[in-house]
Amino acid sequence: MSNFIHFKGILTELQETSSHFALACQKQDDNSTFILNLTKETLIFNSTSYEPLLVSELKRGFFIHAYVHELQPAMMIFPPQFSPTLVLVNEKDLFYGNKVGTYNAETSLVESDLRLNISQNTKIIDAVGESIATEKLDGHDIAVFFKMSTRSIPPQTTPQKIILLDD
Repeated sequence: MSNFIHFKGILTELQETSSHFALACQKQDDNSTFILNLTKETLIFNSTSYEPLLVSELKRGFFIHAYVHELQPAMMIFPPQFSPTLVLVNEKDLFYGNKVGTYNAETSLVESDLRLNISQNTKIIDAVGESIATEKLDGHDIAVFFKMSTRSIPPQTTPQKIILLDD
């Protein structure tokens, strides 16, 4: 089971405060609103190019997928507010080939439902963008970006990029 709670929505408002950026998002399934509080530590990536984004590049109408660690404290307020570890963004609702979870090197699985065939072309980085060794991933939370996967159970993929989310 993943250590992350996944939130999906459409960016409706972006507001800068003295300590963070607040993104108001509307869920597509029930039109409720949630707020994402982004700090300088929040990782923001384009969901299809896998490239990092700046908050200044975000616009109303962008599709947002946010991953909040299950142990992250949250304020008891309405609308709900969260401080995500990772935010994936796209101008269209294109979020295929993304997986967030804990990696097990012995089985090469992420959350028991995606097998990674890590190649020498797979870019593996930490949260600040520095290259790291594959061995550092074992037992840690990672974000995986890939173009395609097999239809086997579990699916297999050769990732384009892997980001270590914790140390």
